Amino acid sequence: METMKFSALREDLLDAVQTVQYSANAKGMMPILSGTKLEGVGEELILHATDLESYTITSCAAKVERGGVCVVNLKVLMDFLRDAKDEKVDVELIGNEMVLRGQKTVFKLFTMPAEDFPNAPSVGIPILEDVETKIFIPAVQKVSRAASKDEKRPTLLGMLLEIEEEELNMVSTDSYRLAIRRIREGFKTQEKGQYIIPASAMVNLARIVGKTERINVYRDENGGQVKFDVGASSHIIRLIEGKFPKYGQFIPESMEKVVEVEREEMLGALKRASLISSTVRLNIGSTGLTMESESREVGEGREEIVAVYEGEDMEIAFNSRFLEEGIISIDGEKMVISITESLKPGIIKEKEGEDFMYIIMPIRL
Repeated sequence: METMKFSALREDLLDAVQTVQYSANAKGMMPILSGTKLEGVGEELILHATDLESYTITSCAAKVERGGVCVVNLKVLMDFLRDAKDEKVDVELIGNEMVLRGQKTVFKLFTMPAEDFPNAPSVGIPILEDVETKIFIPAVQKVSRAASKDEKRPTLLGMLLEIEEEELNMVSTDSYRLAIRRIREGFKTQEKGQYIIPASAMVNLARIVGKTERINVYRDENGGQVKFDVGASSHIIRLIEGKFPKYGQFIPESMEKVVEVEREEMLGALKRASLISSTVRLNIGSTGLTMESESREVGEGREEIVAVYEGEDMEIAFNSRFLEEGIISIDGEKMVISITESLKPGIIKEKEGEDFMYIIMPIRL
């Protein structure tokens, strides 16, 4: 094994290393987890990386003269490949060093014991097939914004993947807002179930999809891990234990007041208002919507926004970042904000369509 020798296009090898990088743990107590395991097999190179919570495997084309396996520091290898100018890289394992050669470059990396690198978990029971990435990945990006970052509430660090016969729901909440995306097409259900997946891992999954058109999803026998097969890559994620909140009870049954605005106009005004304060106040009436923010240290701002609204005048305030993350999740040109009272949740949706809903708690003035 110590005589492994192969050559590969630098860009191909770099793409593979960048794909597995999100599962490596560069700052942990186990040095082996800062590495990537490389296996030369046949006409390809297989790369592994793990932080014990996730495990990514991918491959790239290579001319393997002698098969073998080694583990090297992932970040150093990635930085070298990113900065190198050669079209092709020749690699040979000599003793405890991996030697990379370019046209004018010789670069040596110390290896780590390959036998210390964790084996990939066995995850192979299908739960979803042929999930269209053009639908699934934007849903991940939208819903993940509402996930908590408070490690004291581990279940809220996750995104609920709820699989029904003809509907796929993705939900996250940090208790201040709740994001829901309902998917009714572009997938095949193999098994119904609920899975709490770390939102950060789902965001990383979205980064490695690339041009892949479909994803297949599996679980292990114990229901403790799921695997996403994405083209030539597999991304295995350890699930979060516990029960996700019964989110249905937080969805208001009826909303009495509905404000229709242009998404871009609303977003622009909000970004300017947030320069003053993290709290923005919306004054809504028959003449339109006025957004205000003020701070004793910075100053104050006021901006009028064209809006369609029928109902009694009212005032409501929101956290500016939470409100912005809801608005940027809207795809259409027009959006609606539905409200009832100044101290009850508001709902942000597209004007046309019910597939995405962002519920946000107001701030007491």
